[in-house]
Amino acid sequence: MPIIDEERDMLVLRIVYDGAPLSGKTTTLRTLAESLGVTTTTPEERNGRTLYFDWVDYVGGLFDGRKIRCQIVSVPGQSELAERRRVIVETADAVVLVADSRRGRIDEGMMALGNLLTWCRGQSPPIGVVVQANKRDAADALPVQALRSQLGEVAPTSAMVETVATSGAGVREAFVFAVRLALDRVRSLTERGLMERGRPKVERPAQLLDALTGVSVAPVSWDDAVPDASDSPLESLLQAAPVVAEGPDDDSWETAERVFAPDPMMPGGFIWPPVDGRAMLHEVVKLDLVPERTRGGDWWASGGGWRFHSAAEWCFDDAREGRAVLIDQARLHAMHVAALSVGRALLLAEAGGGRHRLWQLMRVHASLRETLFEALSAAPPRDCAQALASAASHLLEARRVFRRTEARVPMPCTLWTVGGARPVFVGVVRIAREGGTRDIEEIDGEELIARELGPVVRGLLRDRDDPEEVLGALEHLGACAHSPPLAALIAAEG
Repeated sequence: MPIIDEERDMLVLRIVYDGAPLSGKTTTLRTLAESLGVTTTTPEERNGRTLYFDWVDYVGGLFDGRKIRCQIVSVPGQSELAERRRVIVETADAVVLVADSRRGRIDEGMMALGNLLTWCRGQSPPIGVVVQANKRDAADALPVQALRSQLGEVAPTSAMVETVATSGAGVREAFVFAVRLALDRVRSLTERGLMERGRPKVERPAQLLDALTGVSVAPVSWDDAVPDASDSPLESLLQAAPVVAEGPDDDSWETAERVFAPDPMMPGGFIWPPVDGRAMLHEVVKLDLVPERTRGGDWWASGGGWRFHSAAEWCFDDAREGRAVLIDQARLHAMHVAALSVGRALLLAEAGGGRHRLWQLMRVHASLRETLFEALSAAPPRDCAQALASAASHLLEARRVFRRTEARVPMPCTLWTVGGARPVFVGVVRIAREGGTRDIEEIDGEELIARELGPVVRGLLRDRDDPEEVLGALEHLGACAHSPPLAALIAAEG
């Protein structure tokens, strides 16, 4: 838990380095400490293996006018020391998961990440995690796309930084990003009135060692002087208070809107959700997506499995107004999170001339249309019928789920906007700036099935060499599936 040390006018954070044995945690901390100009303390080692922890104390940057003190601590990796690891991890304000990215070792790292996330996601607010893909200089290092694929399966909203701990490549980037995630969590705790104040319970390595001395080593399933903050190499990167630019009163300020460029270091308080949103930005920034303006005035960018969108009206002359709308929309998204696809964030970014624009960032998920047409491709009649029956059932269930949200968040039910094993909305949430909804006529039952699946059925009957067999299979499955709307469609098309 972070704490405000009022006596020293500091915010104290703990960044914990976790990971499988021999993944490079100790090397990372020693390289990081050297780059920051501070020392590393390791209470006890055996054959080069950490038995308790590695400790680095560093002060740099400001948060709301206070210096930031980072207690940077690594855990022991050996399985017999798992209880010591657990005790340290549970004190983290952000975690850097160091993973050996070589073939044959990455699975071990992903397993450690999965176990770690179970605890981190269970905290309120959640603990941010940065995946440090280490040993990227090894001849058998896994290709980056394969790494991202594995990470996406285990932790789709976690950020990844490629590193070579022995040379220092990427090490400081991972640390700075972890501090950013911790500061996002601090802001959330402050807004809830939950920030602690006082002296940290553990201020020196000796105190942490005392706390761990009595901890069991059996396997389990799961000086007061503070360094000087002057000339901090990270000072500019860790400025957390947003700076709001005001445009001049005359018409001389910039009229053309600045094109949005994703920035994972954008000010805290302008991202929702604060931890996962920043992690998503960290992944998207590597794609070099450049939004373009549509004829309707909206902004749009898509690629690499991600999508940006901002409605034409989501531009604000006052950053305070934009932030108020961001908070309101974040509440709506949180309220209906069960009906929305995972991997969504809201961002309030500078748009030039003192203006700010609200953006949606979302991970792209396969729509029902895509999965349906993949299933229909060169499929035998019975498989075609089964795919259509499943699509009809999915659409009707989605209509029931989405209807509960329509008071504030419109979710049109179409083949393009429905997806997931259970029905979720995979489209762009379109909410009017004033908080109302855009006019969308929603239909149900036979009308919905006819509108969405009618063209599909007609295309199948027109283009296939065996339309009678497809129609017969549809009739049989429509009756067996107890789907009157699908049966009505089949009768109309037949």
